Amino acid sequence: MRRSLIRVRDRLRKVFGADEPPSRVAAAWALGIALGLSPFLGLHTLLGLLLAVVFRLNKIDVLLGTMISNPWVLTAYFPVSVALGQWLLGVDVPRIELPELRQLLSPAAWGEQRAWLEPLLLAWGAGATLLAAIGGVLTYFLVRAAVIRHRRRIAVARAGVPPRRPH
Repeated sequence: MRRSLIRVRDRLRKVFGADEPPSRVAAAWALGIALGLSPFLGLHTLLGLLLAVVFRLNKIDVLLGTMISNPWVLTAYFPVSVALGQWLLGVDVPRIELPELRQLLSPAAWGEQRAWLEPLLLAWGAGATLLAAIGGVLTYFLVRAAVIRHRRRIAVARAGVPPRRPH
């Protein structure tokens, strides 16, 4: 029974990339976060898997990073990225007037909304792309430092040396 548990533990460690170098773990998370913050809504998972295979990164770490794109985060992220995009591009996004519910399925109704929809999507695309790049870079350095610090603590604990206390 104990051997089976050890094999399961070892397999999980491999699946989650616990034995990979800190830079690779950080790269996987950075890619996932950058994709999750990108304007490619609906494609985050597919792009994450594809790029994880291409760059030979841990797929689970990449996919966990893409999960930053969720309804709780998007409600704050979308207006911030639109405002940033407006500032970057100097475009004005007019007041949004959504079509009535029965018109939402009509292509003609969406064509009529082009006056506000085009600058909104342009501003969001620019702002989200910049925030995705910043988020990816920050994630790389933060995760790499955290993995290195965590592995040092584990090594110290295994060696039986009491951890140093800050003064």
